[in-house]
Amino acid sequence: MTAISCISLVCPVGYTPASAAAAMRARIPVFEELMYLDRGGQPLRGARVEAIPPETRGRDRLHALARLAIEQIDGEVAALLPWGEMPFLLCTRDADMPGARINGILAGLMAPNGAPLAGRRSFHITNGQISAFVAVEQARRLLNERNAEACLIMAIDSLIDARSLSWLDNRMRLKTSQVTDGLIPGEAACILIASKRPIVSGSLRLRGLGFAIETATAGNEDPFRANGLSAALKAALAEAAVQMHEVAFRLSDVAGESYAFEELVLAQVRNMRQPRLEEQPVWHAADCMGDCGAAAGLVQFAWAEQAFKRGYAPGELAALHGSSMAFGGRAAALVST
Repeated sequence: MTAISCISLVCPVGYTPASAAAAMRARIPVFEELMYLDRGGQPLRGARVEAIPPETRGRDRLHALARLAIEQIDGEVAALLPWGEMPFLLCTRDADMPGARINGILAGLMAPNGAPLAGRRSFHITNGQISAFVAVEQARRLLNERNAEACLIMAIDSLIDARSLSWLDNRMRLKTSQVTDGLIPGEAACILIASKRPIVSGSLRLRGLGFAIETATAGNEDPFRANGLSAALKAALAEAAVQMHEVAFRLSDVAGESYAFEELVLAQVRNMRQPRLEEQPVWHAADCMGDCGAAAGLVQFAWAEQAFKRGYAPGELAALHGSSMAFGGRAAALVST
């Protein structure tokens, strides 16, 4: 068994997993005009963490997000964890996507007990939107193969960066005054614990994981049939030994592009083997806080955990989806309480 629990989430709609999930459940958006302009000279809209000044940019912004996430860890929860002994997995944007420098973003940051945050065994995962899923899979292997009781997973990303915004704008993937079918930039930092047994109450149980590659990306003209996400979801369902109609609800990192919405529907249809009588809702965190990049996957785990814990999950099984639209990575996870 692999237990998963989010112990910290700092994002535009909240600074704890509980407050952020409550805002997302209520569909409270926090979009505002940024200091950046699109190619038409109009201000871009995005969702930023208010505690970090707008003039804090680049690597300093990522460092500030990480610091806030550590500061927001509940003291009682922190006391239960073996800080400095847990393998550390850091999730950041895709290696080929422009953005702030990653090196040094954890400089000077310590765990709540004063121990080094990273510890002796550290891993850097640069798979963008599917980084969280890759990290959970790697943590699961570490828990099974090594003498470790828990792994610390941290995801940090911000699309509110001139280099990232320019890259997205040039590829017509950013929602601007001239492009309506695009994403809205956001940012977040999230910390998750993967362990052999639940360390804190209300932890998720990982039921299945699946990965695949999609050749029809947002940047080419290949025929689009959602082969990648369909295969990833099929693998996760197979490991969990359940069928698609048994999934009560789904969470996704879809952030506004119609391509991504179509993929989500196709992946569901291609895995549905018999009718489901009840609704199977899809929750999108990006509706409230935009695209959080590499942090989007952990946000899904955090929201699913809070939904089960607070009693508003529409069933006992949730499916999580991750799609790196530009680089082809696809992932899916099945979780329950």
